[in-house]
Order: sequence, then structure tokens, then C-alpha cells
Amino acid sequence: MKGHYQKPNTWNWKKTVLVVLAVIIGLLAALIVGVVIYYNSMLNKMNQVKVPTIEYTEEATEATQAPTETSETTETTEATTEATEPHIPSSADYINFLVVGQAAREGEPEFFADTMLLFTLNTYEKTLTQTSILRDSFVQYPNYTDTNGKAHHGGRIKLTTIYHMGYLCTNTKADAMGLMNLTLYKNFGIEVDHNFEIDFDGFVDIINMLGGVDIELTQAEADYLNKYITYEECIPDKYEVKEGMNHLEGYAALTYARLRKAEGDNESDIKRTSRQQKMVSILLEKIRGLSLPELQNLANKVLPLITTSMDNAQITEYLLNYLPMLPELKLQSGGTCPAESWGDLVDIYGDGMQHSVLRFDENATKKAMRAITEGEVE
Repeated sequence: MKGHYQKPNTWNWKKTVLVVLAVIIGLLAALIVGVVIYYNSMLNKMNQVKVPTIEYTEEATEATQAPTETSETTETTEATTEATEPHIPSSADYINFLVVGQAAREGEPEFFADTMLLFTLNTYEKTLTQTSILRDSFVQYPNYTDTNGKAHHGGRIKLTTIYHMGYLCTNTKADAMGLMNLTLYKNFGIEVDHNFEIDFDGFVDIINMLGGVDIELTQAEADYLNKYITYEECIPDKYEVKEGMNHLEGYAALTYARLRKAEGDNESDIKRTSRQQKMVSILLEKIRGLSLPELQNLANKVLPLITTSMDNAQITEYLLNYLPMLPELKLQSGGTCPAESWGDLVDIYGDGMQHSVLRFDENATKKAMRAITEGEVE
């Protein structure tokens, strides 16, 4: 009698391991795809515009170039100090982000740049320098070709108006940013790498999302805020500030950041920019202290309020390269631009009306700004 034949069991442990690995790899791939989709959906919440490329030439920086060493000196230096040669700053270390606080509200036709803050990231020294650009600077409106290829010719005008004039070219923020970038370069030697814009309502929303800010007020500042803050736009109960430390909600914080008419200010834009830099420092510290879920929640709400010239690929590259330095990033002030300025009254539009402007020393300003934004020193 023949024995019963039993088929050998070919399903061994090696196959089990392979199946488990395949499942794990499949799950990881699905997770990665999901993360990428979610990440891009987050970035797509921002309003992204393509800003005209500015050709930065030597024209604006001739006065700031350091003398060129002879080849003999260079060769000797390389031969004797190659091992201990200190880092030499170059433009590759610097990234310049221009943030414009735009004054128009929904339905308003004017897009003036009410606030301009330049943030310069020094990737080698791990510093972030904020420089306030004075909106009343009396600048040369340069010849400009907009995104439709149309040429525009300007004259002398206040810097705040440049943003609006750029917007009028094509009714797009791309040309508002493009003309502003060209103007900053031609007048101040600033090479803007990336642009961001947020309007007043967006600023108020961001302050409220962060739970308000704690800020120290002088008596003059407190008196002004108590006179001009609309209580209903801050918190339901009576809202009154005093000299010393105060907690400001969104609209009150905006009023503080735009303040230049408190007693003793003399309508000084420099006083206002110092308050704005103080506000930014507080906001950055608050954001730095948020947990990852809190950052994610904030980004969800804030990103739709922002317009930027950066695309998703650029943002991703920057996050991968520079986000790790955030805990040790040092925030510092670059003061104001122009570096040297003085007030004047000018009939800008030829209508007999005198307008207050700031004239400035162009060479001194270019030297100062090239040192801050590109590391060029004599």
C-alpha cells in the first residue's frame, strides 16, 4: 500500500520576512505621499506670485567695493594661512526677505506700502537682521518694464507710493513687488531675494491667533492708545492701557505698531519703525516658543493671509537648510534705511501742495546697506 503523498511546505520564514518588509515599505511610501500632499496643500494656502527678475549689476555698488589685492599678495596669503584662514563674508551668506505691510483694506483701490521691513538672514553667522525702510524716503522712480512687457517711466516720489504705482501697472501684486525691488536696488543698493506682503487685517488676525502680545508702554504711548483705540475692536470689556507692561490684542497692537503721533514723537517715522522692530522681536520670540502642533495650527490660519514671491520648491529648500538653526538664531537690528536722512517739503505732483519727505545721502546709505545685506565692507 502506497503512503499518502504530502506536498512540502514551501512557505518559510524568509518569505514571511519579505512580506512584512513589503507591507512596511508600502505603508511608509503611503505615509510619505500623504505628508507631501498635506505639506504642499499647506503651502498652496499662500498667495504666490511670480515677480519679475531684477538684473543686479555693479552700478549700485561701485562705491562700496573693497580694493582688490594683487595676485602676489593673494598667493602668499594662501600659502601661509590656508589652514587657519578666517571665513570671508560673501553675498552667498546673505538672504534678503522684504516684508511689506500693505495699507489697503478690502475694496480699497490704493496699495501703498505702509510698513517695509527688510530681514537679512546671515546663514554663516546665524543672525537675522531687521532693518526698517522709511516710507517717506524721497526716491527716484526707476524705468520699469512690467510683467506684460509695458515700459513705465517715473520721477521723484515717496517710497510708500512705489508699491501702489507698481500695482497700477497690471493690477497685480507681482508688479508692486517688482517695482519696489528695483527701486530699493537703484536707490539703496538692496538686493531683495524674496518678497512677502500682509495687509492690516491679516496682521490683526495673526496677533489674535498668538493670543496678543505683552509690551511695555511709555506714558505718552498709553495716552495715545487710550484716545484712539476703538474698544469694540479689541476686547468686549473696557480696554485701557497704562504706563508700563500691557497686554495688547490685535487692533491695539496694530495701532501701537503704526504709532508716530504720541507726545514727543513729532510724527517721526523713525520712532514708529523702532516700535515696529520691537513688535517683531516679541512676535518672533512667541513663535519660537510654540510646539510643533501649535506651529501647524498657526500656519493653517496665517498662510492664507500672506502673498509671497517664493514657490513651494524654494520654501522647501529653505526649510530643510535653515529651519534647524532657528533655536540659536540671533535677532538683531540694522536700524533704518536710509542711513542718513533729513526732512524737507516738496511739491511732488506739481499742484502747489507741499509734501513732507525724507531726503538722504545715497552713497552713505548704499555703503551701509551693502554691508548689512551683502557683507561688503571696506
